[in-house]
Amino acid sequence: FSLFDALTAAENIVLSLDEDTPIMEIAERARDLSQAYGLPLDPYAHVGDLSVGERQRIEIIRCLLQKPELIILDEPTSVLTPQEADKLFETLERLRSEGKSILYISHRLDEVKRLCDRATVMRHGKVVDHCDPRQETAASLARMMVGNEVQTIVREAPEGGAGEPLLEVRGLSREPAGPFSIRLRDIWLSVPAGQ
Repeated sequence: FSLFDALTAAENIVLSLDEDTPIMEIAERARDLSQAYGLPLDPYAHVGDLSVGERQRIEIIRCLLQKPELIILDEPTSVLTPQEADKLFETLERLRSEGKSILYISHRLDEVKRLCDRATVMRHGKVVDHCDPRQETAASLARMMVGNEVQTIVREAPEGGAGEPLLEVRGLSREPAGPFSIRLRDIWLSVPAGQ
């Protein structure tokens, strides 16, 4: 992301705009736009205190304030939780319904199938195919990407089942760090050897 940690979300947004508008007005426009598109954003939060997903929302709102007709996203879900990715997909579907063009670059075939009307498949930097990803299977898309049949690798379970726990967490609780954070309450997990 091209954001300054020491600045607020609104200050970062102002830096990218080609207009002489007071920061308070930009902050309000950013807040309104973020609410309209389901991308919660506190324009006065310092970027250094935000999660990667929240930083991505700043970038998206900054982009939308410039009223683009084409939005390019390169592997946008690589840093998101599944819940954040679902919210992003809802936003992208709304933008598409408003007539915006979205260039979505991803190796995640389920996302391509869910979001895209058309796909251009590249291999080694060259276009090798075009398709409607909704009419393809994940296997056929993968075959287009790599040029041959993709082998499924199955890991053998360790003999005797799962090993001794290598990591255990018990009773982990934490209050939310900010308005868009979640509370952790009494989390227990165990990760055995071989997992």
